[in-house]
Amino acid sequence: MKLTEYRDRSRFIEIAEPFLLKKEAENNLMLGLIGAFKRTIPAADVYTAAVVEDGEPAITMLMTPPHNLILSFNEDGMTETILLETVRALVKKGLHIPGVVGERKWTEAFAKIWSIETEGRAEIVMEQKIYRLHEVAQRKRGEGKFILAELAHLPLLTEWMVDFMNYTNEPPITALQAAGRMKQFIAEKSVFLWMAEGKPVSMAKKSRTTKNGICVSLVYTPDEFRGNGYASSCVAELSEHLLKDFSFCTLYTDLSNPTSNSIYQKIGYQPIQDSIMISFSS
Repeated sequence: MKLTEYRDRSRFIEIAEPFLLKKEAENNLMLGLIGAFKRTIPAADVYTAAVVEDGEPAITMLMTPPHNLILSFNEDGMTETILLETVRALVKKGLHIPGVVGERKWTEAFAKIWSIETEGRAEIVMEQKIYRLHEVAQRKRGEGKFILAELAHLPLLTEWMVDFMNYTNEPPITALQAAGRMKQFIAEKSVFLWMAEGKPVSMAKKSRTTKNGICVSLVYTPDEFRGNGYASSCVAELSEHLLKDFSFCTLYTDLSNPTSNSIYQKIGYQPIQDSIMISFSS
């Protein structure tokens, strides 16, 4: 087993991408970031590495601080021994990892070993499920209108993004940071709204693209508008729009929210993998 860190992103892509594409939908998070690397030069502190066993990737790793280390495993050949040697190699290198996210079984095992080797704590932040959609099953929409977000919506969407980050246990951001990101998303024409009685009531975003798919993210409805089917209508409409250009859509859900999981399945999303987000502390 050999752990290799890649400062040459093209070399990491060469090693990791063919492996990740074998389960393209499940690996949408890492593949989406790899796609972004192809379009722009990534920040210097982006971390990429792979564990190779018998000439094949056993684990691929990618981290964009302050976000968690993303893990993808070759489940057929994965063993506790490979995990133990990987963790020990990372600890020896002095790599700071705020947490991990990936397929549940092996990510939990990785976190357990990490906490032992570093004498730290590992805490589950979110139990997730990855869904995939090939065709929208729910054609009926609630009352309202689906539109592309515009710059005039920026103040409201800035508030929504701050709330969303807090609600989903993502690293907190300031209103100024949220405004900057949302302004970029609006310029990219990637944020969409569901309008009811002439005002925005729900949002969703098209996000990371892979070879054949695209992710739906940033789904948010303020408390006062929930329970009216607005998020369902917004996601269904956006998904149908995206499937004109892509073979499938993916999205992540929080398993502690049965309502959203039920909504997505009614739209036609099918569960394909359990995922987990775990944070580390000393």
